[in-house]
Amino acid sequence: MDEQQQRDVAAKKVLEAMQSAIDEGVEPDVVKLVTLSAAVTNFVNDYGEEATAGIIETLPEKVRNGAFSQPSADQQGSDDKDGDGE
Repeated sequence: MDEQQQRDVAAKKVLEAMQSAIDEGVEPDVVKLVTLSAAVTNFVNDYGEEATAGIIETLPEKVRNGAFSQPSADQQGSDDKDGDGE
């Protein structure tokens, strides 16, 4: 499995776990904050506080540049002007 496939599988599993918690009654914002906190904690445990802080310092620019944005349903179809899927 190449790196992109690994990322896709991991993202799918994490999103499924998040949805499962929401389905059990946990508020979506709580799930999101806990997921973010768990990720940061894992980074600190694996790489240390300074390295993790360095990684986190790069996030605002990446967020502003769209690195974490997914196209909306409207945007996904915008290149397909005639609706034929090509």
